[in-house]
This record gives sequence, structure tokens and C-alpha cells, in this order.
Amino acid sequence: MKENQYFLQVDPQLTFNVNTQIKEQLKWLIGIGQMEAGDILPSASQLADELELNRNTVNWVYSQLRDEGLVTMQKGRGTQITGGSETKQLCEERKPMQQLLNNTIREAAAMGFDLKSFFVAGLAYSLLHPPYPASKLRILLVECRGHDHPFYRQSIERATNGEVETLFLDDISENKDAAREAVQRSHVIVTTLNHAEEAKALFAPFDSKVIVIGATIEASLLLEIAKLKQGTHVAFVCLGKTGGEWMANRIREAGINQLHFEIIGMNERERLNEAIQHLDKIYASAAVFPELKKMLPEKTELFPMKLEKSSENLLLELALQTAVKSGRS
Repeated sequence: MKENQYFLQVDPQLTFNVNTQIKEQLKWLIGIGQMEAGDILPSASQLADELELNRNTVNWVYSQLRDEGLVTMQKGRGTQITGGSETKQLCEERKPMQQLLNNTIREAAAMGFDLKSFFVAGLAYSLLHPPYPASKLRILLVECRGHDHPFYRQSIERATNGEVETLFLDDISENKDAAREAVQRSHVIVTTLNHAEEAKALFAPFDSKVIVIGATIEASLLLEIAKLKQGTHVAFVCLGKTGGEWMANRIREAGINQLHFEIIGMNERERLNEAIQHLDKIYASAAVFPELKKMLPEKTELFPMKLEKSSENLLLELALQTAVKSGRS
């Protein structure tokens, strides 16, 4: 358990009570990962003193969080955040919301709106509309088996809260009917920069929109690799060799050339077993990292990928467009 730094506040001028204000702020802190499973919340007395509230108010909040499955309350141990399905679902919901709200807050502030008035007005405006049926964005991810397709799938799911089906380019040439059926089940096709032209050509006959997204890596990883000694023997390992080549290209593009590169796919078991003997360090994609870390814990490091910001914004826009269309239907 770690000690968290966070700031809660209450505003008696808002039109919903302080109990709800505290509860929803705590749910945000849990949902965006600032407070994690196992963390202990302040005692009711401590939080009540900090906020200048009655202790019973905080007890009500903690009881509500317990009833929602987000915390446990035990004498002598305090109020502890759980790691159950309710907490995981909250995180899945709130992280995409956070991105959308951050954008909205920036735009509203830039236009000079008072944020509290803006969001209270927004809540009232939503009440003028009938409830909308839930409609999830259905996305067809087109990738090859050699890249870290689980990373792209999970990133798309997080950004859109949509349903993602993966179709491998390796399989399309053998089964055109499966591709056609997958397109019919989907609202949009998403592929990566590596396969943009190929995917657009393949799906042109279906008259389907193809969205292209890209990934990048953390700058901290580049700095770490740049510090390796001249001649260090490094392997970049992904599900297949094409994924490893993508990883190595990101290092070459950064001008890091003092290393001896080796590119390996997890599907090349014999070659991987041979290379293990002389490698100084292995950088593994998220899809293969757990297995390699177990095999060679001292040599294996994660090669962390993240969506490019423009790609993330594009996916968020797709999700928003789907929500709007659902509301109009």
C-alpha cells in the first residue's frame, strides 16, 4: 500500500449535496488510478476535520462506496479500496471519461465559461433529452499476427469503450467471405500505419471507411537504451519478426546506433533459444514480456508502447460520434 497525495474539496453553493460531492471525487481518484486496490482511505474523523464536516457525513460516503463494492470497512483496519470487478469496471469507465472531460474543460475554460456553472447547465441540458439506448461502437481491427495486436486491441477498447474484433491480414487472402462478414458486423475498420495501404486496398470493394492509427514509445525508454555501452547485444522480441522490426526501427529513428541489434519473433523458438545464450538485454513487447521475464528475469525489459496522441484523439472522436448518432436514432 502506498501513501497517496490527493485533494478533496466541498462547495456548499453547488446544487447537489456535499455527501455526493465527496463520494464522486473519491470514485474519480479510484477510477483514474490515483488511489489503487489495497490503499487505505483516511479515517472518517480525519477527513471530516480536513473538510470541516460532520463525521457522520464521511461515514455515509464510505458506506455508500462499500455498498457499491469499491471499499471494505473493517474495525482496526480502516476503509480499504478493493480490487474486485466493481473497481476494475470503474477504472474502465472513468479513464475514457477523463480524456473526454479534460478536452471539454480546456475548451470551456478557453471560451471563458465558469466551469461549475457550465457543468451544472450541462447536467440540466441532458435532462431535456430522453434516455438513449446503449449502443457500443463495433470496431474491426485489421493487423498481422507478428505485431503486438493485443496492445492495439486493448488501447482501442480503452479509448472507445467499444467492442473490438481482430481480423488478421494473414487470414484474409484465404477466406474472403470471413472478411466480408466481419465488415458487415462492424461500424468502422481500424488498422495500423504498418498496414495502412494494404488494408485500404483490401477493403476498398466493401466501401468501408478505414481508420489508420499509430503507436510510439516512451521517451524514457529511448534515454535508457541510449545509455547502453557500445556493442551491447540487444534483442527486440515481439509476437513475430515484423513486430520486432517495428521496435528496432523506433530505436534507429532516434539515432541510437551503438548497439548490436537482433530481431526475433516468439514464433521463432529455436532461434530465440540460441540467441538467449549471448544476449546482454532483451526488450520485449507487452504481449511476450511475461513469458520472457519468467525465462530471463535479469535480462528482460518491457518495451512500452502507447498510442500516438493524434490516434487517441481520433478514436475518442469516433466514440463520441457513435454516441451522438445513437442519441438521434
